[in-house]
Amino acid sequence: MSVVADAPTGEGAPIGSGPSGPGAHGNQVRSQSRERLLAFTERYALVVLFIATFAFFSFWSKTSGTFPHATNIKNVLGNEAVTGILALAIMIPLVCGEFDFSVGNIAGLTQVLCAGFMARLGMPVVLAILIPIGIGAFIGLANGNTVARIGVNSLIVTLGISSVLLGIVEWYTGGQSIINNISPGLIKFGSGQWFGLPRTIFYLAIVAIVVHYMLEHTPFGRYLYSIGSNRDAARLVGLPVQRYVLLSFMMSGALAGIAGVLLVAYNGTGSPQVGTILDTLQALAAAYLGATAIKPGRFNVLGTMIAIFFLAYTVTGLSLAGVADWINNVFDGGALFLAVLVSTIIGRRRAGTG
Repeated sequence: MSVVADAPTGEGAPIGSGPSGPGAHGNQVRSQSRERLLAFTERYALVVLFIATFAFFSFWSKTSGTFPHATNIKNVLGNEAVTGILALAIMIPLVCGEFDFSVGNIAGLTQVLCAGFMARLGMPVVLAILIPIGIGAFIGLANGNTVARIGVNSLIVTLGISSVLLGIVEWYTGGQSIINNISPGLIKFGSGQWFGLPRTIFYLAIVAIVVHYMLEHTPFGRYLYSIGSNRDAARLVGLPVQRYVLLSFMMSGALAGIAGVLLVAYNGTGSPQVGTILDTLQALAAAYLGATAIKPGRFNVLGTMIAIFFLAYTVTGLSLAGVADWINNVFDGGALFLAVLVSTIIGRRRAGTG
């Protein structure tokens, strides 16, 4: 019983202060506790911030009369379904280390084509849906081929394509919305509610589940993450990097095409003012902000969905409070800057590079 008390303590050192004594054990426990607290904070800080922001606008005198009402909540849910799909679209190339700044403009093109095929050509609704989605996938394929096989920087390629698509939309529409002869069945598909919630939110949930399963539970998704983590190592172990990068862009374009069709179904029109680089930036902000939550330092579907609605409800609260319109652009840009900064810091810390 007196082993510790009778043991020599060395050169006047207090008992238990050695590297293997109780003091060292206590330091280790405290260090582990700090690590767990830090990990918890990284994973759920955005969730806590979302809840706090929602509560603030719900009780703030300037917004308490409108913000927490069911109508406002449902409107935001319905409106953000398209942005959510675009965020998932842009996230897939991001996973393997590439940018796709064309997703917003692909959605803009496919929505006017979908509306135009029905209004001007009398095309059956099924073809008017499938052909634009196919066009979106083809644009993504062209982007991916230029990036993966030719080696052009993805930022330059997709920004250039965005400008081209914007011009095509202006030419096709003449700057006017397409509002006549849109299929009532398609409009019904995008409007109305299920279980008291907008239908579009269920479509977003389906797409999110599919993308989550693909990224987290299939070899294809794991290969994409491997390429994004270390492309040279992925190539050395035999992964066909070019093919996977190309496919990521093609999937991004197809999802953007789906978002464009959903725009027609939700709005009942094909508008040249919808589907622009601003939609791309909102999607990019959500993807990077989502990479700071749930699985910090890693692009993930659940974090992206939380980020989408955090940004949407914050902007809605500011708008209901009567702030100037330019505040929304500042907020979106600031959110993108901070999201990239924080996700980069977290990624480097987890990689042990400081």
